Amino acid sequence: MFQGLSQTLRWEDRQVFSRVGWAMTLLVVLQLAVQVLGLRLAAALAPGLLEAAWFDWVLSAAGSYLVAFPAAYLTLRALPAVRAEKETPWTPGGLLQGWFMALALIYSANLATMGLVRLIDGLRDTPMANPVETMLDQPVWFNLLLGCVLAPLAEELLFRKALLDRLKPYGEGFAILASALLFALVHGNLFQMLYAFAVGGFFGYVALRTGGVRWTIPLHAGVNFVSAGLSPLLEHFGDRGESALSYFILFSLVFGWYLLSARYRDRDRDEGLAPGSAGMEAGEKWGLFLVNPGMTVFCLLILFAVLLAMRM
Repeated sequence: MFQGLSQTLRWEDRQVFSRVGWAMTLLVVLQLAVQVLGLRLAAALAPGLLEAAWFDWVLSAAGSYLVAFPAAYLTLRALPAVRAEKETPWTPGGLLQGWFMALALIYSANLATMGLVRLIDGLRDTPMANPVETMLDQPVWFNLLLGCVLAPLAEELLFRKALLDRLKPYGEGFAILASALLFALVHGNLFQMLYAFAVGGFFGYVALRTGGVRWTIPLHAGVNFVSAGLSPLLEHFGDRGESALSYFILFSLVFGWYLLSARYRDRDRDEGLAPGSAGMEAGEKWGLFLVNPGMTVFCLLILFAVLLAMRM
């Protein structure tokens, strides 16, 4: 009797994780579908748009944040959620410290990514193209709108609200890592995956500790502002601007890791991560999370996207 009940519950858990995988699959597929459809319509009705450098990126942003993200969010909403009882206020000083901690994680992950990419390029005839560099070639106002408004709102509501609230029954630690992993994978390229995982885990921890995305949205916007706004601004000052940016990165690394280490030392005074109500061992949870129809299709899709990007 109890074994049959356990198997039924595990089947329901697998269904939950599979729906998460289908939501992520829908996110990626709709992003691509809207872009392909938009390009074909432009080719048929207004070929001149294809010559505009901004058109492809505007189409990509519209497909992502007006179509794909809302669809994935609605797909996740069908699952039961565990919402925070109340939000914990965060001071401006705390937000500033969180900004430096997030930057330290991003810059450290970028250093690791550079080493990985160089290793892969050493095994290839041609270097991989970095999609982030192409994105930053767009007008500053567009990058600010995309990186500091649309992306923080859509990504935090999906990954640190809808997704995190539905993974919390399996334990807060599991929810943080699983949501960070999915956040990294949906970026679809090696240049962004490591830092997306690192900062996604940090944002997930902040969201759980503060009770929502009220603080992770401005934190996310502030992190993106460095590449979307601060870097282009400093470029106008030539060598002095480049030096200032280098010093800023170095300071962010040192000060951010100092804050992270201080946070780690004070962990005993912090409430531990809740284990959740699912009552499963870590290996069983991850097995159910990764091995199901929705997640399998999603992972295969991302693997194909990464391999395709590497060939370009």
